[in-house]
Amino acid sequence: MKGPSPTGGLLLFLLFLSPDPGGALPLPISPACCTQLYRQPLPNKLLRRVIRVELQEADGDCHLQAFVLYLSQRKVCIHPQNRSLIRWFERQGKRLQGTQPNQSLELIGKMGWDPQ
Repeated sequence: MKGPSPTGGLLLFLLFLSPDPGGALPLPISPACCTQLYRQPLPNKLLRRVIRVELQEADGDCHLQAFVLYLSQRKVCIHPQNRSLIRWFERQGKRLQGTQPNQSLELIGKMGWDPQ
């Protein structure tokens, strides 16, 4: 009796390498949600390096409500009731008043705070 034929082995090898038709479908990209929140007072050095701020809602894909501060090489997730962040928003609002729509105060308003 002969061993397995070379053609059968090659065929098996090619079947092994062939991509799964379902595996080629792109998976939906999940957002990078904050999983831990910074609750301590924020150092001014960190706040001076903020490029952009976004509000992460606690619905849909993400389970924590947070402010996401984007720095040049990383992002920091801040608890929404962090007092030093609220004061920073207020200072930014006064500094930017009259120059462009005040997004800082809009974010605070979305959280249900009264900036006055």
